[in-house]
Amino acid sequence: MPSLTFHRNLPVTTLALLIAARLTAAEVDGVPVPAPTPVPAPTAVVDDRAALLKRLDALDARVNGLEKDLEKEKAVASSRSQSGLSFGAYGEVKFGLRQNPDDDGSWQNGFDNGRLSLNPSYRVNDYILFNAEIDFEHGGIAFANDDKLGGAIEVEQAFIDITVNEHLHWRPPGVDLVPFGYINLYHEPTLFYSVDRPQLANGLVPTTWFAGSTSILGILAGPVTYQFQISSSLVDDGGNVNDRSAAGGPADLGYDAGVNGKEALTLARSTTGDFSQETNALGYALRLAYDVPSGTGLAGSTSVYFSPNIVPRYAYASDAAGVTVGDLDACSLIMFDTEMRYRPARSGIELRGEGLIEQFSSPGNLRANNDGDAENNVGRIMWGASAEVAWHVITDGGWDVVPFGRFTSQTLQTSGVAGLDDNAPSGSGKAEYYTVGLAVFPVPELVFKVDYQAVRDDSSAGPQSDSVLGGVGFLF
Repeated sequence: MPSLTFHRNLPVTTLALLIAARLTAAEVDGVPVPAPTPVPAPTAVVDDRAALLKRLDALDARVNGLEKDLEKEKAVASSRSQSGLSFGAYGEVKFGLRQNPDDDGSWQNGFDNGRLSLNPSYRVNDYILFNAEIDFEHGGIAFANDDKLGGAIEVEQAFIDITVNEHLHWRPPGVDLVPFGYINLYHEPTLFYSVDRPQLANGLVPTTWFAGSTSILGILAGPVTYQFQISSSLVDDGGNVNDRSAAGGPADLGYDAGVNGKEALTLARSTTGDFSQETNALGYALRLAYDVPSGTGLAGSTSVYFSPNIVPRYAYASDAAGVTVGDLDACSLIMFDTEMRYRPARSGIELRGEGLIEQFSSPGNLRANNDGDAENNVGRIMWGASAEVAWHVITDGGWDVVPFGRFTSQTLQTSGVAGLDDNAPSGSGKAEYYTVGLAVFPVPELVFKVDYQAVRDDSSAGPQSDSVLGGVGFLF
């Protein structure tokens, strides 16, 4: 706004007119305001206060009208700037040495183009958003022998988000991540410090866990948010979806367990394609998350998942020779997870912790207890816990250097085993993971990692699965 110079001896009405005259050249938020009809300069003869006030009121009304028009234009411009197509991506590559338990624990070096995820989104307007994630894993997939690729291409997210208000968003049926724990929702490599994802997210939670689903979410109160989702249920069939029977159940001549005492729930995710789900049951997930404000650095979540039946239709038991010996009935699953992250402001320390438990109502109906394999049996519960400490060192150049250590313990085989199989667990289902490493962030969107992980379990030969790995991760 142009500056105003006042004179203490001017009459009030004259001063008001001078202010009005200066306003004709003013700007509102940087946009020139068209000048109103010129107001004649005051003279000694003009002393009609009512007329002058009327003119001032008219000028004030015009300026207010222009300000409102400008705000409307800004709102339209803002809406236009937020709408349209946007694009993101994240990915990671890994390299280093691993022990191969199938080769007597010999150390073998290698490289893995772990994943490249493309994240297109389209904002239709200020309350409708489309979001997708297309994942190329382990280099992608090809069929020619010379391509040497055996990975996968997956659509992990494809949903519409409709905003009613900050307390209620609705995601109509689509493909979405199951809201359970932290890493399953936020698994980009810049959000954890180890080269591989934390161990609890590699079995007990079958990350990346996505499903056909619908959900509601939003702010519950204060720093607490919620998401409630109904999805296709987890299913106890670890076979390829293309091998399912014509009747919509597992393969006829034997099938792998989706839930077992060696890999937990790794193979239990439901398909998202071609009406190939093997159970009519639905899964129900509720996640409450909090992010305490005022610089405390405390955040976390609690999640619950329930399925009334994870046993596929027409499930059956087999003996050691693979001969079908009976049908399997229902088994429900309930999962509970709570996790915490603590990184106070103006401090280098960061702490993370997580615990989860999974309970099966009728383990005697699970395929792992009825497949002729006595070593992969499942009891009534599985559980795991982890604790991690990290220290952030900010260099003069602004790099974030993060040494860290993490301990994880998990038990996949407990009491309560039932079924036709003999129960002779190998001991591999009870394991501990010791991970130490360094993550270096030149910028928040890029990380270089190196770590060493030692694995110990109760098997006679040991897991023979230690590793020394490096990695590069990015999120743009």
